[in-house]
Amino acid sequence: MNIISSLQPKPSIGGDPLKKSSFLFGIILLTIVNFIVRSMGFVYRIILSRLIGAEAIGLYQMVFPFLMVLIAIPTAGIPVAVSKMVAKENSLRNHTGIYKILTIALAIGGTLSLFLSIFVSLRIEWITTEVLKNPRLYYLILFCIPSISLISFSSIIRGFFYGLKDMQPAATAQIIEQLTRIIFVLGYLYYQRPSSPIMSAIIAIIGISIGEFFGLLYLILRFQIKKFKNVPRVIMGPTESMPAISKSLLFIAVPLTLSRLISTLMQTVNAVLIPQRLIVAGYSSIEAVETFGKISGMAMPLLFLPFTVTSALVINLIPNVSEQMALNNVDDVTYKSNLAIRMTLLVAIPTMVVYAIFGNHLAELIYNHEEVGRYLSIISYGTLFLCMQHTISGILHGLGKQVVTTINYMLGMSIQLYCTYILVPNPKYGINGFFIGFLLSTFIIFVLNTISLHRIIKLKVPLIQSVIKPGICALFMIMTMNYSYHFVYGFMHSNTWSTLLASTLGILSYALALLVTKTLEIRTLMNIFRG
Repeated sequence: MNIISSLQPKPSIGGDPLKKSSFLFGIILLTIVNFIVRSMGFVYRIILSRLIGAEAIGLYQMVFPFLMVLIAIPTAGIPVAVSKMVAKENSLRNHTGIYKILTIALAIGGTLSLFLSIFVSLRIEWITTEVLKNPRLYYLILFCIPSISLISFSSIIRGFFYGLKDMQPAATAQIIEQLTRIIFVLGYLYYQRPSSPIMSAIIAIIGISIGEFFGLLYLILRFQIKKFKNVPRVIMGPTESMPAISKSLLFIAVPLTLSRLISTLMQTVNAVLIPQRLIVAGYSSIEAVETFGKISGMAMPLLFLPFTVTSALVINLIPNVSEQMALNNVDDVTYKSNLAIRMTLLVAIPTMVVYAIFGNHLAELIYNHEEVGRYLSIISYGTLFLCMQHTISGILHGLGKQVVTTINYMLGMSIQLYCTYILVPNPKYGINGFFIGFLLSTFIIFVLNTISLHRIIKLKVPLIQSVIKPGICALFMIMTMNYSYHFVYGFMHSNTWSTLLASTLGILSYALALLVTKTLEIRTLMNIFRG
């Protein structure tokens, strides 16, 4: 039996095979959309940086993390709570409950975003001078304000569609948001050519709100169609009171929001603490900042690339698991959880191998900086644990164990913070102290989440099919990449072309090896798209 051929389960343990295909098709659809959106964003950043210059990009980058902190409050937990609760009510055919949940979530999200907007409006001078330490950011912060509400409402309505397991509207909205933002910003900058870096950065900030507005508009139109179709059934089914629904929403949302805020706070702490502790270790101020920039700004974004797949898995898992738990269908939850873990391993194992062995060539291709490749090779060993903890935390959220995942995350992050503070200033370790903390924390969170999940459902991940075979296929892939790289480099003497061709052949060889070893089957994949 191959990993995804378990898509055709026995009737007694999974129910309708069409639903299994729908589950996997949703994952594949969101993975493709995530890849498209991230690729568009990557190209957009390159063109934007060339159009507006380093200073304007620097101003933009100073404001963007602040905006992410603001929107984490209304968007980190509420959309997930909506997805989970809508899926549960939908499984019980309680359509009145579905729309009550959405209404209350929009009210809570709207209230939070309104409060944040008013706070920022009244305290812009204090934020720019005391928090961000740059008065030039005044108008950039001002033009950030509309995006707070737009992103909040957009995220909640996407959570509504995820809960109904209707992935297409949310996926299309993401593409519309990205496209309209890119067209507006690049079009305006190309034709107007602002002379001031501040004005250029403001246009990039306004583009966020423009994109979110059109994405939200599309979601509202699709929501009205969805609601109209369900009008004859809206009055059916008993429903909880408004306070009870609000309490359930907040019970799910608050721990997830806390976890996101901790993650954001940790990024901020690392941005301040790592350079400071490196200076104590003997680095110069410039060396400390450069080292941190290479890790956080170059190596880490590559490390999180597999989240394109795991994010799609998590978005699909939470409503699916919640729905099946409402129907007391533990077998289906177990099946989908094990399948998601196996799919994660299919992506995480080869990614880890490529980064560990081929990371220097990739870093030189993308950043023209081989030292970034050394950092990427070191942290690559956390790829497997990062991907696994992401997927397993999604399953636990679907099971209503968001408090457990938050506690596990806090424990892991405390280890990383301890290592950064204690080991990094020691000349014996230096920046390697951060790597030790990072790898330890990812492993500890993965172990704690796995133990937490195993106590609830029985995990069945066949060692040969799920780990050994993908591992062998990954080794075959990296051998192909190394051989083809040196072969092409011998003729062309170009790292760019050698890396591109080697990477393409590596992906093809991995896919071929999966088919040859019957880890995947073409027939099964065709059934997914037909289903």
